[in-house]
Amino acid sequence: MSATGKQRKRVLMVGLLCQDILNLVHHYPAEDEDVRCVDQFWQKGGNAANSACVLSSLGETTEYLGAVSSRAEASSALQELQDYSVLTEHVVYSDCPIPTSCVIINMQTGSRTIVHGARNMAELTAEDFSNLDLHQYKWIHFEGRNTAEVCKMMEIVEEYNKNVTTPDDVITLSTECEKPKYKMGHLIPKVDVLFVSKEYAESCDFCNAEETVTKLLQRVKKGCTVLCAWGDQGADGITSEGTHYHCQAFAPEKVVDTLGAGDTFNASVIWGLCRGTGLEEALRLGCRIAGQKCGQVGYKNLHS
Repeated sequence: MSATGKQRKRVLMVGLLCQDILNLVHHYPAEDEDVRCVDQFWQKGGNAANSACVLSSLGETTEYLGAVSSRAEASSALQELQDYSVLTEHVVYSDCPIPTSCVIINMQTGSRTIVHGARNMAELTAEDFSNLDLHQYKWIHFEGRNTAEVCKMMEIVEEYNKNVTTPDDVITLSTECEKPKYKMGHLIPKVDVLFVSKEYAESCDFCNAEETVTKLLQRVKKGCTVLCAWGDQGADGITSEGTHYHCQAFAPEKVVDTLGAGDTFNASVIWGLCRGTGLEEALRLGCRIAGQKCGQVGYKNLHS
């Protein structure tokens, strides 16, 4: 396949779509305090959905796949994905309320505090995933949740990769270890690119991003790249050969909203790697665009 043909293939982001209700406040409220928000608005949320919007904004042909509420209350979240030109034709509809995250954004610090309600939303199954035509995709990123089913989905992709006729048809697999509550042990050895959150790393008793990527490199499969973002300390990555890179954080003039900064970092790195940049440059792209995100509310007008 030509490079142009490879570029025309899609990146697929698999995971959660939820409704975020953002409350911007002058200060974080004390317990039992009655405060007024400076502004309040709704936007789509969910790691995979956020990353899909960023990737599409950067110019990548991107599709979102997940279980989506069929109720009217969920229509705005799905429409927002489509407004970012994210493809959604394979989503699986479920007659459940859309999961909701109530977010408090402290305008003094840009911190975000999230209270999430899953609301019994169904999860995507491997059977749902098996209906896809995998020839359409060059990269599939799985949110680190629903791990038993995601493991089966990865095995479907692994089987597909064994039978492709040219190396250009091989699908790159990635996932993120974000929340310690999810058991990621079966997924880590399956991916080509592993993203690790600071929260997950600290739950493994790692002290910094360099230690995280160096030690996790021993647990991944041959050829895997490992990355870890560490907030205002920047991010680190390590190649399968053990070459380590660090990139400083690109702090905005004022931190406004850190919600989705990690999703933005992941998407920007994927965008860079899809375009053939080396890990060092992809890491820099991730830090720079995530820094842009922290300096604004929402995901519009992010650029490379």
